[in-house]
Amino acid sequence: MRDKYSEFIEETFKLNPVLVVGSGTSAGAGISGMWKLAEFLTKHVNPDKLNIQEQIVWEDIKSKLTKGKGLEEVLQNSGEAVSDALLKQIIQQTWCCISSDEQKLLLDISTNSDPTGFVRYFSKYMTSNTRILHVVTTNYDHLIEWSASKAGWKVWDGFDEGSIGSPLPVSRLNEQMIRTIRNGRTPNNITQPHLRVYKPHGSLSWFKIPNGDVMKVPGVSTHLLPLLEQVQLSPTIVTPGTGKYLETHMEPYNTVFSEMRQVLSGCNALMFLGFGFNDLHIQGSFEPLLRNESIPKIILAMELSSTARVLIERKLIRNFIAIQKADQYSEIISDKFEPFILEEPNHWTLTELLNQAWGAVSYATTPRSI
Repeated sequence: MRDKYSEFIEETFKLNPVLVVGSGTSAGAGISGMWKLAEFLTKHVNPDKLNIQEQIVWEDIKSKLTKGKGLEEVLQNSGEAVSDALLKQIIQQTWCCISSDEQKLLLDISTNSDPTGFVRYFSKYMTSNTRILHVVTTNYDHLIEWSASKAGWKVWDGFDEGSIGSPLPVSRLNEQMIRTIRNGRTPNNITQPHLRVYKPHGSLSWFKIPNGDVMKVPGVSTHLLPLLEQVQLSPTIVTPGTGKYLETHMEPYNTVFSEMRQVLSGCNALMFLGFGFNDLHIQGSFEPLLRNESIPKIILAMELSSTARVLIERKLIRNFIAIQKADQYSEIISDKFEPFILEEPNHWTLTELLNQAWGAVSYATTPRSI
């Protein structure tokens, strides 16, 4: 079984899989997950900025959250009762929570730590013939982008690189990434290596400016929130359960989502990292691929979600290996061979999976949870 497991991983990596990254990966590195985010919101949403009706709605949401109900479910069920003013506060405080969490990780990655395994993953592909990597993520943080930059990759997330980024269509990106090299009289066009990261729920560095456009402004920290309000610069992340916010910001989400669907439809392999298969908005883009037996899939999770388990039980995922924590060891589940327990810890993390495929390295750190 171990040989088949190892062979499957190695063969999948050779196909340059599209990565689909969920909140479990960031949580493993120290970014607040749904429960911590819910706790943060209950403490920091300010009812004094709301009218009486909005305060009633927020107190109902807060009560459900403190009783242990899931953030996404509570906000989704609140529906139209969540006013624009309340939604703005939820978005702002979500931005503050995740932004605060990610700052230390920037220093860690800069000083050769690899809290997620992405630095090693991107570094390995930098020495290959692969010119473009694709990552789909529902996360707002920049761990993927920072890791790729540390490994030497240029990064496109729908915007120009630089201190202030404007939306950059893929057509223009393709032009920018072509470098012409002359070998004698014959010109050769070479694509510069770069990562394309698709963030259909937005990014911490995306802000709506007063005229309604969205710009990328990296490096804005939480202590600037009062100033952001003063200059009418607002975070544009799509918070859990508040899909109506997506509908009111057609761009850049529309372009990002369109490019994401195109990349997924043409992929050769898929790797899911800390992804719960609970986001129907995203999952609809790759659901047919799950059943496609010609596309290998790797699924890593500290604990497979109930949705993922149902998909596996109903054979709606084919040609896959799923790895989850089993006490101190790792459980390997697949439709290619019988499930078994691997008596080694943390194979459900990207770090250990890369150690399995490429050999162990000393600098990689072990994530806390996925």
